[in-house]
Amino acid sequence: MVNLHDSAKAGGNALPQQIARFHEALLIQCYSDEGLDAAKLAQQNGSGLVVTARRGNFRSGEALSQVYRVGRHLQQTGFDQAMLLDAARYAGANRVDARTPFNDTWIGYQRELGLPVLTDSGYIGDGDRAGLQDILSRASGLGDAIALLPLHLSWLRSAKARDTLVSCVDEVGVPVAIILEYPADPLGLKHVVPSLLRLINCSVPVMLLRCDVSALGALCLGAFAAAVGTSTSLRHLYPQQSGGGGGGQDPQIAAIVKECLSFISVDKIALAAQADPDDVLWQCDCDACRTRPLSMLAIHPWPEQERLAFRHSLEVLLDLRKSLLSPGSTRASRTESWRARCQNAQFRHYDVESSTDKWEPPTFLGRWLEALEPATLKERVR
Repeated sequence: MVNLHDSAKAGGNALPQQIARFHEALLIQCYSDEGLDAAKLAQQNGSGLVVTARRGNFRSGEALSQVYRVGRHLQQTGFDQAMLLDAARYAGANRVDARTPFNDTWIGYQRELGLPVLTDSGYIGDGDRAGLQDILSRASGLGDAIALLPLHLSWLRSAKARDTLVSCVDEVGVPVAIILEYPADPLGLKHVVPSLLRLINCSVPVMLLRCDVSALGALCLGAFAAAVGTSTSLRHLYPQQSGGGGGGQDPQIAAIVKECLSFISVDKIALAAQADPDDVLWQCDCDACRTRPLSMLAIHPWPEQERLAFRHSLEVLLDLRKSLLSPGSTRASRTESWRARCQNAQFRHYDVESSTDKWEPPTFLGRWLEALEPATLKERVR
């Protein structure tokens, strides 16, 4: 249970009442046009939504108003779990920088819906301490806001940059939501997981948005909330391309293989299952699979394939969250459970690789295991 007057997590100030329901929630981050489908899965305790603007062909005002309309419709039709609205002004070819003023209309939309204000922050580049401090200061002045910090990955790649980030966040004392920019999984790189652990255990509530399966690990290790994207483009923040584009096209439809703790393309799953059809990896009893082998996802045409993979993956993630964050579990037990699952996932990847090609474990599993060596657990879980 969250204590709204816990000075250790609120910098001496009471958290806004709207924030409490986000505690330890695994949120589904979706685009506004996916909101109705995502809400059906997120309508359960411990979950919620981050409804995100599609930048694409929309003018800025149209994209923001569409997110607002979706959020309002969800509330009017009975969705009552945690919800954030993300303007995504930090993304795409026309992203804005950290010093761009907040949009008063956007702030008003969120207040009208009774939601905490997630600032429509611009992108915080490498070493842009002034921009970071500017976002934090303006967010604090709103009084009911979570400061969104879309960060160049360098902020977590060195101890000096990380300490600067943590110091600035601690000093202002406003809740923050971070997004990490990288063309692939940022938590697969050296130093990023330990820096993330330092940040999420600072003096304010820290949420992790636009994340991959590592959202579960972040929750186990102290993140206030974390969001997993419905597609590759919402599980990473792609760097701006030299020609001005935002990157991030979804090349393949992917689904989670539960014991592997990874999103794998459905075609690759089908090939691996063909090599060893009796492996329990391919068995699934979620509502999307209905006890059919996971490899069956590959036989469906688009968009049915995309819809089923989406439903399967989110059901698996929410089930994992229930298991890892069971009532009464301690930080130490959650940490050890997550470490054990990462270790098992590595073994399962290697096991599959022995009978098929190109099934090596993703690097993020090794980075978590490096950060959570048993000898360092007492230091990490304090």
